[in-house]
Amino acid sequence: MPQNREQDQVRIVMPRNPSQVDALNYLKTKTLTILTGPPGTAKTLLSVYAACQALQKREIDKIYYVKPIVDVVGEQGLGFLPGEVDEKTAPHIAPLKDALSVFMPKGKADYLIEKKVIEFVPLEHLRGRSLAKCFVIADEMQNAIPHSVLTVLTRLGNDSKVALLGDVVQRDLDGKFGRDGLSDAAKRLSKLNEVGHVEFGFNEIVRSGFVKSVIREYADLYAA
Repeated sequence: MPQNREQDQVRIVMPRNPSQVDALNYLKTKTLTILTGPPGTAKTLLSVYAACQALQKREIDKIYYVKPIVDVVGEQGLGFLPGEVDEKTAPHIAPLKDALSVFMPKGKADYLIEKKVIEFVPLEHLRGRSLAKCFVIADEMQNAIPHSVLTVLTRLGNDSKVALLGDVVQRDLDGKFGRDGLSDAAKRLSKLNEVGHVEFGFNEIVRSGFVKSVIREYADLYAA
């Protein structure tokens, strides 16, 4: 672990709108936080940041970054990619690394990933696991079926939290599965005391002005 304490610190990320304030509050205080809405609203960034803060305070021992690996229509799936499993899954961990780069030195981020303090786990590999004293960030969950979300939630052990993230419009699931796991979880669980749910809107896109403009032009997809 790097010895320079200044370089070892998680830099402070300040929320930029009321929904981000609510999201950070829920991520720190609730067992389950559901963050939904269009891209560019910092759902992944806020979740990774809150998890790293908990890790730094030793409230948890490990962060799991979980995603369903599904084939996008018209594209080749994971099995077609060259290389070993780590090489095949590298594109799936890129959003995690992007988020870490905002508030953490690259050397520290690489160290935590190398030592599996922060670990990527395909959603399909969670069955049978028991995850205690950890923070599970379940991203792109619009591509998970309800049974898979149930699998994630029932893996939690003592002193653990989970964040379910996604944008229901960017769904690659076959229509035969019905409602996606993210929407299903939000409908079933949002009223529970241990659950916080934030649904971000178009005006809360912070990635760039261009992204906000593009999403506005695709607003009909969100209204469908």
